[in-house]
Amino acid sequence: MHSLKRNLASVAVAAGAVAAAVGLSGSPAFAADPGTPGYVTFWQGGFTGPTLEYSPSQIGTSCVTLPFSVQADLNYSYRTVLVYDGAGCTGSTLTLPAGDLHSFGGFVGKSFRFAG
Repeated sequence: MHSLKRNLASVAVAAGAVAAAVGLSGSPAFAADPGTPGYVTFWQGGFTGPTLEYSPSQIGTSCVTLPFSVQADLNYSYRTVLVYDGAGCTGSTLTLPAGDLHSFGGFVGKSFRFAG
């Protein structure tokens, strides 16, 4: 558990640096401060553009088709996240473990769910 807390603390510091560098949208529909403990944050681009934030307590393991494609994440939840390149959790899958922070490269996410 200490390792997870340490990893999440490191991720939070990195996310703060990314947020400061790219300046995130202040729109209430999007995450204003990525890195909320218990949430996954997605960026439309590689840590650029609008963001979205979801928690397992909001959606459980239901599939969520995202309102726009995403290409980066900060998984500050305590659950694995499965991101799909098709709507309705179809197509190829990218697995994001708890504490994950990275750009997806050429992968474009269109839907996701928290693993059960």
